[in-house]
Formats: sequence, C-alpha cells, structure tokens
Amino acid sequence: GLEVVAASPGAVTLALDHRAEFEFAPGYFEGVITSAVGQIAASYSGSSTSNLDWTHLVMQQSIRFVSPAFGERLVAVGKVVKTGRAVSFTSAEIFVEHRGKRNLCALLDMTMRHIPPKA
Repeated sequence: GLEVVAASPGAVTLALDHRAEFEFAPGYFEGVITSAVGQIAASYSGSSTSNLDWTHLVMQQSIRFVSPAFGERLVAVGKVVKTGRAVSFTSAEIFVEHRGKRNLCALLDMTMRHIPPKA
C-alpha cells in the first residue's frame, strides 16, 4: 500500500510500489494513480498545518505530467506553499524511481479550504 516515508508540519513524502493493477501499460503507472498519490501528499501537507479537528477540502487542483511514470515506485513530495486560517496552497512533486534513479514525472498544485467543526 501507500507508505508514509516522512511527515512533518507542512511536508509529507509518500511512496507507492508498482503493481500490475496500477499499470496503464507494462511498467507504466496509470495517470490517475500518479495523480492520487500526489493529491494525498499535497492534501496531507496542508492538513498538517491546520487544526486537526477541522475538515479539509480540496477546492482546486491541477496536475501537469512532465514525463512518463515508468518504474518500480512512485514518490510524492507534498509541501505547503502558503498557509492560512481558511485557505491554504499546497503542491506536490511526483517522482518515479527506476533502477535506482529518481525522475520527475508530474507536478501538482492544490488549493484547500479549512472548515471548523460545527457546534
């Protein structure tokens, strides 16, 4: 499953090993899998700087694929770009590891809304 490699306030690194059910074609991660790992890393990083009992919603996200995700493992490095009480901006760089080398395969930007609990 999804591995938490590192986590600190405002930064989360996740990894996912390749499996056949994650493939678009042999050896290539499907784009939706690449997007999901990036989304989770970006949203966890934003949630980590807000109140933990609040609800954290994704308002907007965009992803740009910059190279094929061919390899043994995806690694997403999420970070907070700017945090606020109600809205935060986060991002994730998604890498694919192949034969010991890490290559950037996608960039994700996200806007998050933080909502306090209802009384």
